[in-house]
Amino acid sequence: MKIYKFYGITIAMLAAGVLLSVFGFGGAEGTIIKMRALKTLGAALSGGALAAAGVLLQNLLKNPLADPYILGTSSGSTLGIVTAGMLGLAYFGAGYYLFIVGGAFFASLLVCMLAYGRGRGSAVKVILAGIAVNIFLSSLVMLAMFLYRQAYFSALSFMLGTISERPPFVLAASGALIAAGFALALPLARACDILSLGEFQAQTLGADIKKLRYGVLLAVALLVGGAVGICGAIGFVGFIVPHIARLLTGPKVKGLLFASFALGAAFLVDMEVLNRLLFYPRQMPVGLLCALSGAPFFIWVLLRGKGEYF
Repeated sequence: MKIYKFYGITIAMLAAGVLLSVFGFGGAEGTIIKMRALKTLGAALSGGALAAAGVLLQNLLKNPLADPYILGTSSGSTLGIVTAGMLGLAYFGAGYYLFIVGGAFFASLLVCMLAYGRGRGSAVKVILAGIAVNIFLSSLVMLAMFLYRQAYFSALSFMLGTISERPPFVLAASGALIAAGFALALPLARACDILSLGEFQAQTLGADIKKLRYGVLLAVALLVGGAVGICGAIGFVGFIVPHIARLLTGPKVKGLLFASFALGAAFLVDMEVLNRLLFYPRQMPVGLLCALSGAPFFIWVLLRGKGEYF
């Protein structure tokens, strides 16, 4: 019964957010409705993708504090965007998305190598490695913005996390990446459940840990790359949503992926609506609003551990 209530509330949140986002701010006619609908669809896809990526990272790294933004995965995608721009690749072309996904995969792989490269890792080591990678990649983005001024405003928009109207072909391309990442994650769900028992037990049960890690990292790169391609680097969605979904649906990864995707979509759509209500007629980057709500939640989860992670 609890799972049905969860999905009922989530669908209601998403429906309310969509209706308010598309029709609730005046002037809702013709082209304006189409633009708002595309913007809302982008927010839903991005929120769901980031939440699903958070589920995978928290399970793979066995760390409740893992998040695509905190661990630098989003910064890797942003660096890929800036690099593609500096190389003159077509905006939202195939090469452009290759750099977005490649940057996310490189960042996630680098965190795993730093945290687990020499023996047994720990939650603290993962977070420290993620912070280091995030700072390093963000610094490279800022350097590229300084050297290549034409990329400044577009890169700044992606770094702050801004949901704006995207052409249908952009949503289709990013949506295809997100769908591919989600489809890749589903067959890995059972192995991820086994991994939660510990690496030794997982290997005993026949799980190939190395292949699992690469598969999960590729799925995360596709999900985050698709989300960043729409709205840039938005933090804490992939951290907050999996915790809430896990409380209501349990720890099974497959069910958690579906629940987190649905709740993540509702969460980001509603955050965008709240953003417009609070700052109308001006609009703050929604990534800043997510950070303002996510930081206290991060501290709460950290303190709730009662020293478990330190």
